Order: sequence, then structure tokens, then C-alpha cells
Amino acid sequence: MPLRDKWREMSRLRRGLLLWMAALILFFAAATAVVRPVEGVEYSGAFLRRTAEGELVRYEGRVDGRSAVFTVSPDSTVEYRWGDHVYGPYRVTEVPDAAPPDDWGELVGIEIRRGDELLFRGGFRPGSMISLYDESGEPLIELGVHFTVSGGTVVDENGREIPQEELHEPGLTILVQLALAPELIHRGSVALYLLVTLLALLNAAQILFPMAFFRLSLLFHVRNIEAAEPSEWYIFGARCGWVLLSVIIPVAYWWALIAVPG
Repeated sequence: MPLRDKWREMSRLRRGLLLWMAALILFFAAATAVVRPVEGVEYSGAFLRRTAEGELVRYEGRVDGRSAVFTVSPDSTVEYRWGDHVYGPYRVTEVPDAAPPDDWGELVGIEIRRGDELLFRGGFRPGSMISLYDESGEPLIELGVHFTVSGGTVVDENGREIPQEELHEPGLTILVQLALAPELIHRGSVALYLLVTLLALLNAAQILFPMAFFRLSLLFHVRNIEAAEPSEWYIFGARCGWVLLSVIIPVAYWWALIAVPG
């Protein structure tokens, strides 16, 4: 049967779902092509986009519902703005004799200051899960364990109430990474996009050729497959499956678009 005649004999539901599948494939292909080249960093579960303005580098996004911006100067000064709160500026300075003994020779001696206040002195290992080590060689582990109690009050593991200003103050690790060795990442996974597209094409195929899929399901159950006819219950179930996949696929596409594969 010619494709034009097959299209005319389809119900409005089938035609609508096929057009929906085609629109999703094309839209998210374009969206992935736009999003994928953008570089940034991951911070507090959010993606901060990297932009450069002269010698200043900014990492911008939204953290906990508010705008968040890290501004990094050429002299390794970092300022963080979350909503109306401004933190810093912090100054990260390379100090070779601050690094503790290191068998691998990878630690970079640094100091982190806020004004005249010394916040950290020790070593920095780029690209490691634990990046900072104090002068004695002890790793700096920033857990940041917080609890929210009734009324929206946030307390730490000792029960001390944490003001909003302190809650969103950046950790030392992110300051050093942005100043010395930012780990740039990209959003949008091409592999996940192709995987979801395969699912979309499968859904389109079963909408376009329902009888072929019906007979395929009977392949090892019925002798004379050509004589079999689907019941009303089977047709209803198949249509529900088409609609369900048509709802799941855009959600999966969105997840692939915001994924951070690196």
C-alpha cells in the first residue's frame, strides 16, 4: 500500500502520535546541538555556564532557585554571588613551600585568603576527588551535612542553626578549582539522545505497522499467524502503550539534554 494511502487510513490518534515522535526527534536534535558545545562547571548540583568578558571569567547559573555567579579575575581572585548575597573576594595564591610532602609530586602549594584572613594553607591536587591537603598532609573533606527542621530552619550535625548567608558560602575546593584548574564539562549526552531516538523510532514503527507487531507477538504462540485477528482488548492495550511511550520519550529526551557526561 502506498505511504500516502496508509497515512489517510490512519486514525487521528496514530497520525498525531507519529507527528509528535517526529517533532521530538527534530527538536531535541537541535537542542542537543545547541547545548552540547557550551562549557561550564558543576556546582551544588547545578550547571554553571562559563563566559569570558575581557580578562574576567564568569560561571553563571541557578543554585537553589536563585541566580549564582562566580567571577574569577586574572590574579586568581574569586567572588561568588548567590541572589543578593556576595561572598569574598577570595584570593588563591600559589605558595610552593605550603605543600606537604607528596610521594607523587603532584601537590601544588597554595594559600586561600579572604582579605587578611588566612582560610587555608596546604597543597592542591588537580583532578582528584580529594583536592586539598593541609600542611600536615591531612585531606580536607568538606561534607557540608545540613538538616532542615520544622519551620524551614537549617541546622548542622550539631544542631546549630545555620544562617542562609553561611549556608551558601562556597567551599574552599571550588574556589581553588575555579582559580587554578577549572574542570570544564558539557551538558547534553549524544549517546543518550541516540538511545532515546531509537526508542522513539520503535514507537513510531509500532504505530505505523500495528499488525506487523501484533503478528510478531504471536510468532511462537500461533500456527497460522496470518489468520489471527487482534481483539478489541489487545487494540486498546496497544494504543495505551503508544500514548505512554509518547509521554515517557520527551521526559527521557529532557534528561539526556541536561545530563552532564563530561
